[in-house]
Amino acid sequence: MREEDVQVCVRHGADIVGFVVDYPQPVPWNLDIQSVKQLMKVVSGQSKTCIVTGGTPDKVINLILETRPDYVQLHFDESLVDTAKIINETKKYGVKIIKTLFPNTPDLEKAAVDFHMTGVDALLFDSRTPDNVILGGKADIAGFIKVRDAVKCPVILAGGINPANVEEIIKKTNAEIIDLMTGVEQSPGVKDEAKVISLFKALNRDNT
Repeated sequence: MREEDVQVCVRHGADIVGFVVDYPQPVPWNLDIQSVKQLMKVVSGQSKTCIVTGGTPDKVINLILETRPDYVQLHFDESLVDTAKIINETKKYGVKIIKTLFPNTPDLEKAAVDFHMTGVDALLFDSRTPDNVILGGKADIAGFIKVRDAVKCPVILAGGINPANVEEIIKKTNAEIIDLMTGVEQSPGVKDEAKVISLFKALNRDNT
């Protein structure tokens, strides 16, 4: 949410920097389009940009056209039809689509396969559902493994990850991509550089 925090994340090795924009429910991290466009200009080097949003296909497509991110994380209750429409309308712009699934997603493994078949570039499994996003959570390792084993596309793990537990979680899941936000914050929307440094030290530690 702040330029200095974007710089911190890029400087210490974030592959993708995410921005919550026009989210359908009130969350502390919500940004408007103009703010996101300005912050995205700060992303540099090999780091990519991602907008985290949700809602109707028309709304999401308009956000993509306005902000032109590298990735879009659909993080609400988008249906298969919604997701397919967003992919079909935006693939010509080179935007990669990530669809989030939650522990309460009905028929989780079938849903993973069905969303994979829409052509998403990746799935994300988050232990925090949209209605408890502010409360934080604990990584749902069993749920992540179910989703990962059901599909061939990349599956991202999110929820409850922080510098203190990231090594253990990766050992248990073999997750190749993780997504976190509150785990490196000192307050909503304000990153803690010491936590960011600690996270990347843990990730880069030789565990063999």
